[in-house]
Amino acid sequence: MKKKVCSALALLLLGVIFAASTAFAAKVATVDIPVKAELYATAPAPLTPDQCAQCHTSVFGALKNAGGRHRFDCQQCHKTFHAYNPKKGNYDEIMPKCASCHTEIHGPANKDCSACHNPHSPGKVAMTPRLTNTCATCHPAQKEELVKFPSKHSKVSCDRCHTSHGYIPSCFNCHKPHYKDQPIETCGKCHPVHQPKSIHYPTSEPAQTCGSCHGKIFEKWKKTPSKHAKVNCATCHRDKHGYVPQCTECHKAPHPKSILDRFPKCLGCHLDVHDLPSMK
Repeated sequence: MKKKVCSALALLLLGVIFAASTAFAAKVATVDIPVKAELYATAPAPLTPDQCAQCHTSVFGALKNAGGRHRFDCQQCHKTFHAYNPKKGNYDEIMPKCASCHTEIHGPANKDCSACHNPHSPGKVAMTPRLTNTCATCHPAQKEELVKFPSKHSKVSCDRCHTSHGYIPSCFNCHKPHYKDQPIETCGKCHPVHQPKSIHYPTSEPAQTCGSCHGKIFEKWKKTPSKHAKVNCATCHRDKHGYVPQCTECHKAPHPKSILDRFPKCLGCHLDVHDLPSMK
């Protein structure tokens, strides 16, 4: 009898232990989420740039506005993504390498591409001190002009005007126009920007351009009753700033030889080429 009671107690104890263990196992998960294995039955399609942009909005915007030739599928560069682990410090390892596609375009001494280029906006390069100090490496002709033809432009750093790589500034950012509503494109026709004092111009250049500096002569010329009032400044002072023409370049022999022999200097009689005596 005693033996049967012990057996019954043992069975009861086992039942309690089993029930308790089952209850404990059920509490391992705090939520009840149905398993849906079919969700993982097929491999997903690669992410599209639009999908990447849902999280990486600033990167997408940079590519959109200044991506240049880098505007292609993200995964052409990013073969591994969402794999960064701070404990492993593997950022450099998983990031794309410029050398995978690009040659050493700036020479072996300039391999740290990211010092100047953002890969998501390669067409927009900031004028960092590193870049400013090496402009002449790629732009030797401009540097040569600034040195050979000294001017105030020779005394300023390249980034004073070119605030980003490839940016062409307006001359009017620093300089006043020669006359009201002067078109900006006319500046470079006379003043090469890297040698601005080497002034050359076409004969069609408006006289009011000259008048901005030569005000007194310009006003006198506008009021003269002589035929010179119909002749543009650049027609006589042609090609190069400061050129003083000879009267005989247009007026070959206006008087008999006897008069020219006695008075070889035209201005001895005609006094002022910008306001000749009226022939009336």
